[in-house]
Amino acid sequence: MVSVHKDTVSDWFSTDSKVAGIGGSLHRLRHTFCAHMVIAGVPLRRVQILAGHSDYATTEKYYAHLTPEGDDEAVAKLTY
Repeated sequence: MVSVHKDTVSDWFSTDSKVAGIGGSLHRLRHTFCAHMVIAGVPLRRVQILAGHSDYATTEKYYAHLTPEGDDEAVAKLTY
């Protein structure tokens, strides 16, 4: 097995995604994955584990605003 530094893999991904015309980075891919999980209703605690965040507050800071919880209540408070 060959050892490859994480920055090398990140550089490869960035270069290849630019060549493919989509741009992006591994960090952006990770963020998108987490956001899609939250939007799909995956509990934040599970997203924390899958993202590898050591602190729940990190997951909450970046993804709590995407949770669908409370949307029905918020809409119900609107007056027409």
